[in-house]
Amino acid sequence: MRELYDGQPLVQEKYVDRSLTYMQQYEAALLADLLTRNRRESRIRTATPPGYRYEQDDFLFPVPPEVDGPIVQVAAHPGDGPDFFYATYLQMATNTQYCNEYHEILLTDGEQGVEGWPPEYTRRVRIEEAHAGAALVGSKLHFLGYPDGSLASLSERSRAQAVTALAELIGTIQPRLLVVHPAKIDHPDHACAFFLTVAALQRIAHAGQRPPTLLIHDVEFGLQQRSLWINPADDHCLHDYAMHSPEFIVDISATYARAQQALSKHKTQMYDPVHERPKLYADLIGILAQVRGLQCMSERQGQWIRGQGFSHIVLPAITSEHNVLPFRLPAQCLYRRVKKEEQRVDGRQQMLDRRILVAQ
Repeated sequence: MRELYDGQPLVQEKYVDRSLTYMQQYEAALLADLLTRNRRESRIRTATPPGYRYEQDDFLFPVPPEVDGPIVQVAAHPGDGPDFFYATYLQMATNTQYCNEYHEILLTDGEQGVEGWPPEYTRRVRIEEAHAGAALVGSKLHFLGYPDGSLASLSERSRAQAVTALAELIGTIQPRLLVVHPAKIDHPDHACAFFLTVAALQRIAHAGQRPPTLLIHDVEFGLQQRSLWINPADDHCLHDYAMHSPEFIVDISATYARAQQALSKHKTQMYDPVHERPKLYADLIGILAQVRGLQCMSERQGQWIRGQGFSHIVLPAITSEHNVLPFRLPAQCLYRRVKKEEQRVDGRQQMLDRRILVAQ
């Protein structure tokens, strides 16, 4: 267990102080670690931008059409699934009223992921690691084999081939929910994966197939990056804050350990086999999960929670305007980012509104 801001180890989480002051200090310490280890100025004490908060998403909206269906993640590299989505998928898998078939489309084989190893050898090892991790969550892998680290510099012909391959796979699977990297420069391959996916969805829409709900997951380590595409629905100040602010945070406490087991199968990404030492940033995914949990926690909660962030992207006629995420997850594990001045609508009024809509 990592040491806290004051150097005292967090031995048993269930026995530690959960006062507001303690949680604020703990969050500030985790943020300082994230920022300084990534050569950023440590100038914030909370991951949530001023004027915002996260509230449990318990609105009683009518269930939108076509909630049921497979889940697809388009990822740049092996290991991106356990980093950004496995824990949330495992939460969805407990909601058995829906189809939870999960497919990972991996654009590259990650052959450049071990400095000092030959690419072909690295490719074989990372594919084996990916299958070992996927076996723990039950996902189906699809490797497209494009060059690791070079997605942004694909030739026009190769890019067209990648879009075609993506469109065919997505069209065959027909997902209800599709998750992809954000269009930010935390990694050039990640940003390119977003644009390739949007191009594929555009082709699918032109063919008359149903558009899926499109989610982007958290930025690597949660640190704000320059955006290559801005969601028009976002407040501009959200893009100026030191930490990325996802629209939703999923409570992954119940599935975090299993997702970490899957991540540990990607040994080359957790441990440097050439220099025989743990990788410097191997633990930052876990730290970010703690930060996201603290953004949602209140003093009344009986245990520490961990979180994973997502945002809903609506591209007219290309992606669905219906966000199926709240319906695919178990109750009371989703938190929505809201402005502090916004007033919650009384739950009884929501129920009344729902009955009116259903009656209509």
